[in-house]
Formats: sequence, C-alpha cells, structure tokens
Amino acid sequence: MKISFNDKQQLFAYTIGLAAALSLFIFYVSTQQSEGTLITCITFAVIGAGIWLGPIYALSGTIVVLFVLGTLMMFFQAGQVVFPSEEGLWTLVIWGIALIVFSFMSGRIHDIAAELHRSVKRLQSEINSFVAIDRVTGFDNKQRMQLELSEEIKRAERYGNSFVFLLLQMHYFKEFKSLYGEKETDRLFQFVGSQIRSSVRETDKKFRPSEERFGIVLTHTPVEHMPAVLSKLKTQLETYQLQNGKYVTLTFHVCYLPYRNDIKTAEQFLEELENEMMMNEL
Repeated sequence: MKISFNDKQQLFAYTIGLAAALSLFIFYVSTQQSEGTLITCITFAVIGAGIWLGPIYALSGTIVVLFVLGTLMMFFQAGQVVFPSEEGLWTLVIWGIALIVFSFMSGRIHDIAAELHRSVKRLQSEINSFVAIDRVTGFDNKQRMQLELSEEIKRAERYGNSFVFLLLQMHYFKEFKSLYGEKETDRLFQFVGSQIRSSVRETDKKFRPSEERFGIVLTHTPVEHMPAVLSKLKTQLETYQLQNGKYVTLTFHVCYLPYRNDIKTAEQFLEELENEMMMNEL
C-alpha cells in the first residue's frame, strides 16, 4: 500500500533524516584529526545555505568546494596536501557524496517549509474572507459587501426598487493611528460605527470594506434624499471625544451612486463609484 505523506510529515522526515545522516558523517570525520574540524564547518555552511536559501545555493556551494579541493589535491605534492594521498582521495569522495545528499535534504526542507508558509498565508486569507463581521464595528466585510450589493442589484432589476450605495472614507486615518495608537483607533471606529447606525435605518446595510472606509446600502432610497442623509451623518460624525477627554474634528470624503439599470454587477457598480462618483466632503 502506498503511503502518502503530507507536507508536515515530509518536513519532519527530512529533518530527522538530515540529523541522522549528519550525526553519522560527523562521527566519521572525527577520526580525521586536523581536517575534521574544517570539513565539519564547511558541511554545516552548505546545510545552512540549503535550509535558508534553497537547494540551488547548497548544490552550487558543494560544487565550488569540491572543485577547489580537487584542484588543490592535483597541484600539490602528497606531502604538502591537506590529506594523505590515498586516504585524502577516499575522504574527498565520501565528503562529496555526503555534501550532495545534505544539499538535497536541506534544500527539500527549505522548499517544504516555504510551501507550508505559503499554505498558511493562503489559509489566513481564506479565513479572513469567511469572517464576515468586522470585530470593531460589527459591520460586514468587503466580501460580504460585494455579495449583498450584487443581491440588491438583482432585486432592483426584478422589482424596480431604488437604492443608493454610500461610501465614507476617513481623512488622516494613518496619522490618527500613528499619533494615538491602536487602542484609541479601535475606540474611534466603535464610535463611528455607532454613529452610523444611529444615522441610518436598521434595514440599511452597513459595511467596512477597509480600515478607513465605510459603505452603506440605503435601500428604497431615491437619490433626492441624499442631502438629508449626508447632513445627518455630518452632525453625528463631526466631533469625536478622545479617551483623555479632548475633542478632535473628523472629516470624511463621501461618495454615493444611485442604482442604474445599465449596471449589472457589483464589480461594475463599485468601479463606477470609484471612477465617476460624486465627491463631496462631509
């Protein structure tokens, strides 16, 4: 029966195999008195290159080492060479084979570890896409926003409903975060989320597509009502009290776009919003 190893098992197997082979090799070279230390140091350097940089670097280092030592053994007399002639040649052959094996094994450890790292990042990305609720504001995330916007477009096409998509972008978000820190920034966005909830209807859908942006689908809302909505939002969001009791003034860019029957997808709607939307400072 064929045994299939996953990446973690392969990484463990190669690591154990490398450690065992290295132990045997060190035991062998320990009998080589003066040259044993040099061989061990070069071997560790090759293994380190394989683990940190990959198999190509380890194999390249192996080729360079073997070429240099082979050349020295050819040009120096037996009495001047680092190794005694016969024993030196035998040691060089064994060392060369060992370096190739170590290069392959350490390179595989590098490749498997790199693939595991990429897999973890992919899983984190997928998890983030499935976590629909922003932990600070309680609003839905970007993926959920696109899904809900798509459904709202379909309902508008089917039943003739009207809606407006409103996007708020906070000014100087990075400066605020740098100046006041993560805790105060979370507190700020909790405030913004609470004020947005109190400014629009419960049935309107709220989103936080990015750190400094908030989106709202205003259902059954004609575009003529937008000045009143914006005026209420400005009143609610204009001033924020810091935890130390001081007040800061908040400003936003507001972008909104009513539903049009020539826009068929959420992607088209958002692209239109970014490129041709009405821009006003709140």
